[in-house]
Amino acid sequence: MPAGLSGLVSEIHRLRLNIQALQGLLDPLPYDLIRHARIAASRRALRAVGEIPVLGPRGHPGGENTGGRGGAAGGGGVGTPTRGRRRRQRRQRTTPAPPPCHQLSLAMANNNSAIELQARSPGGETKETAGDGAVSVDVEKKGAVDRTTLEADGNCFTRNLKAGLEIIEDAFAAYGRFTTKRPILIIALSALLCILCALGFLNFTTESRPEELWVLEGTEALRDRDYVIDTWGNEPRYNVYYATASAGTSLLTRAAFQKLYELHERVLAINVTAESDASRFPGLWDYNRACFRFGGPGGDCATVTPLDLFDYNITLINSLSDAEIAARTADERFYRTSTGRNITQNDIFGLDGAGNIVAFRGLYTLDQHVVEEDGDRVDVVGEPWEEQGIDIFNGNNYPLDTVPMFASSWVSEFERGLEQDSTALTLAFIIIIVYLVLTLGRRDPVDCMVGLSCCAVISIGMALAASWGLSSAFGEVFSPLHAMIPFLLIGLGVDDAFILVTGYQRALAAGNTWEKSVELAMRTGGMSILITSLTDFLAFLIGSATNIPALSSFCVFAGIGVLFDFLFQITFFMACMVLNARRAEARRKDVLVCLKDQDDGFESYRTPARGFGCLKCGWFTMDLGEPIFLKFSQLLMTWPASVVTIISFLALIGLSSYGINQIETNFRADWFLPPDSYLLDAIDVGNDYFTMTTLFNVYIRDIDYFSRQGELNSIGSFLTSSREVLEGSSDYWFTAYLAWAALNSPYSGVYSSVTNTITDETLFYEGLSTFVNTNGTRYQQNIQFRNASNPAQGINAARSSAQIGATEFSGTGQDRFDAMQNLRDDLAAAMTYDDARAWTQSFIFWERFGFIREELVKNIGIALAVMTSIVFFLIVTLPIVSCVIVAIGATVLDVFGMAFYWGVQINFVVAIFLLIAVGLSVDYSAHIGHAFKEARGTAKERVVEALRSNGPPVFNAIFSTFLSILILANSQTYIFEIFFQMFTLTTLIGGFHGIVVLPVLLSFVGGENHLPLTHSARTLRLEKTKSGEAGILKQGSKKEAA
Repeated sequence: MPAGLSGLVSEIHRLRLNIQALQGLLDPLPYDLIRHARIAASRRALRAVGEIPVLGPRGHPGGENTGGRGGAAGGGGVGTPTRGRRRRQRRQRTTPAPPPCHQLSLAMANNNSAIELQARSPGGETKETAGDGAVSVDVEKKGAVDRTTLEADGNCFTRNLKAGLEIIEDAFAAYGRFTTKRPILIIALSALLCILCALGFLNFTTESRPEELWVLEGTEALRDRDYVIDTWGNEPRYNVYYATASAGTSLLTRAAFQKLYELHERVLAINVTAESDASRFPGLWDYNRACFRFGGPGGDCATVTPLDLFDYNITLINSLSDAEIAARTADERFYRTSTGRNITQNDIFGLDGAGNIVAFRGLYTLDQHVVEEDGDRVDVVGEPWEEQGIDIFNGNNYPLDTVPMFASSWVSEFERGLEQDSTALTLAFIIIIVYLVLTLGRRDPVDCMVGLSCCAVISIGMALAASWGLSSAFGEVFSPLHAMIPFLLIGLGVDDAFILVTGYQRALAAGNTWEKSVELAMRTGGMSILITSLTDFLAFLIGSATNIPALSSFCVFAGIGVLFDFLFQITFFMACMVLNARRAEARRKDVLVCLKDQDDGFESYRTPARGFGCLKCGWFTMDLGEPIFLKFSQLLMTWPASVVTIISFLALIGLSSYGINQIETNFRADWFLPPDSYLLDAIDVGNDYFTMTTLFNVYIRDIDYFSRQGELNSIGSFLTSSREVLEGSSDYWFTAYLAWAALNSPYSGVYSSVTNTITDETLFYEGLSTFVNTNGTRYQQNIQFRNASNPAQGINAARSSAQIGATEFSGTGQDRFDAMQNLRDDLAAAMTYDDARAWTQSFIFWERFGFIREELVKNIGIALAVMTSIVFFLIVTLPIVSCVIVAIGATVLDVFGMAFYWGVQINFVVAIFLLIAVGLSVDYSAHIGHAFKEARGTAKERVVEALRSNGPPVFNAIFSTFLSILILANSQTYIFEIFFQMFTLTTLIGGFHGIVVLPVLLSFVGGENHLPLTHSARTLRLEKTKSGEAGILKQGSKKEAA
């Protein structure tokens, strides 16, 4: 027998023996599968080499068809029908065929150089057997020990799914090849797409009204608001000021009230014109023309100030001494104005702990003059008037220290706070960009990739422009919080750029051409960023279904932004990478492309980096990323490090679970103010010296008021006995009317003291009309007759006011929600039908605290469910998918829980940043999981390879984000404080789970994978070493195996 042929037969024999030896260890595999593999291996070997005696079980001639004696004697040919052969033939006929998805065959190449391993589907087409879940044979020679491994993991579904993923990878590779030939075309098409989408800016609309952004759609408070506006019109604009004594002065002095009167005169002297829609609001508007009036048109302006004690008479003030003024403030007779209005001491005076008057409070009320501008409601008279009023009370008013709290103060101070921190946010963007420029390439005049870094930034900008344009075209509104989206896209875009460039650099360093390197970068990197981008996109898209308008709009803008970021990364950025590769191949310097490098021996990423100028030392030119992560991963795989990691992981989950149970729900408008805001001073004076309350109204709908007087009395009882209504704060029109009617004829004749009702319907309505036009003028604005000239037609609507102790600046959000619900429940108990509603503007915001936890959990749960599905379909292997999802879920859990220890409370701002945390945590974990899937070897070897290859780009994304947000550590406003806190937690905790916890989990359950993934072929071959011994399986093509 020729030597080559003898060696071939020996290899076949060794393979058969090894499979037989391990048959007992292959319990998860069907016996028929193993048997089929053995028989097929022998038969294909015979067909490959011709009529050759096949070795029997002990190495003797006779082959698989030879019985014991026939084999030993060597006389039994292939066609000799022995009893052993007949028994085996009967067994073969009665043994069921193996499952189609598990058909395995081994074939010897005719040139005696390789054994080809293939898996065939039911249709006969050849399927690649490499990758997780493949049926494969691995024969390896280590010293004198032969080791064979047979893997058969997965089922038809997973195999078909992997085949689909391979098609996607092939598509990415084909697109990479196309990009190397047509980069300019791709850049042009990308720019065109960006421009077309950006045309949506023509429909760009902003929205800043809190009630339109942060209130759940369809809530009870919103329905009540619509009723109030439809029935009563817009609420007036309340403009409050506070005054305390300047240092070294007294408050209850003539000089103090003289200054107060001077300020009042300046307020009355304000004249403004409507900022727009002058045809509706023509001419000059002073306070007397613009004010909201008690009792409706013709009544007095709704003004309440300490000057009410003097009927706004400066002559009287000048005639009184300081002692007389102090005595007047203590005399209750002066708390009833000349027009019959009653005021309380708490309305105008603030007291210290000893009961001394230490603060003044005044109120100027404006009517609404609202127009719609770009989707925003603007008071074209009130806002310019209030701007001048704020200047009056926010100036130097010695001997008084005055601070305003006007209706427009909040918006202007919010915007001022955002402007103060916008500089810091811009610096954060610049830091990320600079870090990208410094780390994307290497320290070499040709390979520094400064120009490519700029292209990465441009691609992110294109994604931002296209997404905002397209979102605007869909009718989505832009809120102030949407300013966080650029930071999200920069974080994701930089991460994607690092992944793509790192794949290109590694392929170049391995000796591939730059064209092949681009193809490989697209194959592996494209698939990796597809996983993260698709997951983020769908999570945000489903999150947009929330009932909170600001959160829904944010998710739409962010989701479309993530989609365009991915799209422009694989189009515009990859085309720029091709141009960069061409430049580097031509040895032209980066940025200065007109200059050619003079080093003829230089090869991009194949020769060492050379530094710049005098900076040529080893530490400067060395690429530290992969060596550091190689050492780190090897250390992480030691059992002490793994144990410490798991203990830390579980401890962090325990602390976070406790934090989630303890964290409170709260949100206050003053959190958004800059620390030097005058509004904070006004809030402090109000809280320190006044009984802060919230004014609300009970609105009664169109009912038969006469027949339901009993329920109207119940509302009176509600206003005096409810657990939430402050004692003495209500002034109910029906109670006052009955008291008046009992004393005035002819109504006293039909008044029943037993039932406290009026028994004659005509006199009921007639008397009520008479009352509100005489003694009860202050109630005119609280009752709407269907026909004022004929009161007998009844009442269309009525309302009455009272106060509750819960305020926007007290307690927690849950406390305010509970107060609102208690008030509603008490009122519902007073009415037989749902015809009375308790409402104030604040209820719109308080109601959200009853749903925020539910909405937050729902959105996070949806996001995690979507991520689980996408990660499974794109990674497939269940152990790897499980580890990735555990890492992502633990990141969100820990960020949420650890925020409690930083003083964060739940609100919708925090909810948005938690959704961003979900998006970023996907990037931190999914890239490592995908790299582990592609790696080969034992579980620990795969972890080391995954961290060595993808650890540096993931770390760069984490570190650049963390470095940039440090600029926001001293932020002045709540949004940026929360931004800093939540992003710090996200980067640190997400990084810990992505590059520490996840690798350890994968080392435990990720499993082994000994076959390298082939990209250019569907077969694997077992090559012989020079010594003739079996080597390990290597990738090859069909042509090579043929």
